[in-house]
Amino acid sequence: MPLSPCSIAFIGTGIMGSSMAKHLITNGHPLHVHNRTREKAEALLERGAIWHDTPESAANATDVVITMLGLPSDVEQVYFGKTAGGGVIEAAKSGSLLVDMTTSSPRLAERISIAARERNIEALDAPVSGGDVGARNRSLVVMVGGGDEAFHRGLPLLKLMGQSVTRLGPAGSGQRCKLSNQVAVAIGMVAWCEALAVAKASSLDPLVVQDVIRGGAAGSWGLTNLAPRALNEDFEPGFLVRHLVKDIRLAQEEADLQGLRLPGLEVAQKLYELLGKQGYGEAGTQVLFYHYETNRGAG
Repeated sequence: MPLSPCSIAFIGTGIMGSSMAKHLITNGHPLHVHNRTREKAEALLERGAIWHDTPESAANATDVVITMLGLPSDVEQVYFGKTAGGGVIEAAKSGSLLVDMTTSSPRLAERISIAARERNIEALDAPVSGGDVGARNRSLVVMVGGGDEAFHRGLPLLKLMGQSVTRLGPAGSGQRCKLSNQVAVAIGMVAWCEALAVAKASSLDPLVVQDVIRGGAAGSWGLTNLAPRALNEDFEPGFLVRHLVKDIRLAQEEADLQGLRLPGLEVAQKLYELLGKQGYGEAGTQVLFYHYETNRGAG
């Protein structure tokens, strides 16, 4: 059943969430917002969104709750609540739809689905790929886990934020697909950073090399969108280093459960964890290129 227009609570208006929520309010949906820091929601408030001091208040006032948070612990806090608020599952109205778009744990997604069902609430896990550029341009890839009825109920809203929306299976399936995506992202970041480091060390213009090789078999989203930022020493975040570290760890946990060893991902994990320890946790993931610049000749 179409959900246009419907009242939406959007919880988490950071780098990605603010752009995603903007598409919803622009398309006529009454928007209620909450974020840990109100200033990151100001642009939405100026467009007419209604501010709530707690996630529970926003959930109780709306038909659909969408979350775009940072860590699985944030998701658990918001949905299950460890404070007097009790969490959005308890606060949401019977018949509501909950959509978590955070990259999080598949098992947590399953827990949310079970707890929601007990209160006659539908739930989807719907993580996205495409970074800040995709969020702004409405070109995100949305990977969905959950029941077929809930999926079709939420599909019109998800299409307002993404160019591709696919249901992978039951609860947790969207998260499992996203973790597979992040394996490719993390290893791919290492690949193009090393390729351009070699080009620069060989006295080639790395911007020219980037433009040449992105048109061939080595082309990738990161090479096209992030490499120019790195080469111009622009390390502003489209996606935070600390969030990629989180995603890698989740992917490693999933691989361990399946009895898989991922040596390429282990290399990427070591590099990104090192960047975090060096103080680059809040930088964009393209800062990895800086690692090769600063460690040239270090043996």
